[in-house]
Amino acid sequence: MKKFQKFEAFTGLEAAIVLIAFVVVAAVFSYVVLGAGFFTAQQAQKVVYSGISQATSNIVVIGNVYGDASGTAQNGSTPGSIHTLVFTIGLAAGGTPINMNQTTFVYQNETILQTLSPAANISGNGGNPPGGWQWMIMSVQNGNLTSTMLQQNEQFTIEANISADPPTISTGLPPSDTFTLTLRPPIGAALPISHTAPGSITTWNLLY
Repeated sequence: MKKFQKFEAFTGLEAAIVLIAFVVVAAVFSYVVLGAGFFTAQQAQKVVYSGISQATSNIVVIGNVYGDASGTAQNGSTPGSIHTLVFTIGLAAGGTPINMNQTTFVYQNETILQTLSPAANISGNGGNPPGGWQWMIMSVQNGNLTSTMLQQNEQFTIEANISADPPTISTGLPPSDTFTLTLRPPIGAALPISHTAPGSITTWNLLY
């Protein structure tokens, strides 16, 4: 009589268990890979958004830039130079709020490079104009003058003194001279404001 050899074989249940184990391992591995991919994508997105916020300017000039030369008209004489710049700023579309207390003003022309300091009270300065090489928030539209945080839909009218104190005919911005006033906020790119004084200075001047 022939003897039958015994062969070990998988039953259906064992095969199912092995298959399920492979599926579970593959699912876990896929989840880990996808999670790492999502994390990398999120980090890349943050870097892109951060780069955009730093490369674009959140501040824009609204309207014209004016020059006040009234302080250099002494004893009825013709004003000799502009000593104060007046302009209005706001946030660009989608721009983040800007703390003006942390914003730096730098004035430059052919002969001068000067950083302006904030007035003792930059929000209105108690009704007083800014002193020599100082700036202040003269008025606020659609907002509160006591706040130095520039928000969406708000407009700040800035008064920047670009001469010594007291102003004289020989200081400040002379006729036909070009200047750049750069605003450097804590977030976003700097905003350069470049204009030229008219050839003939009057008490109140539109800068081009």
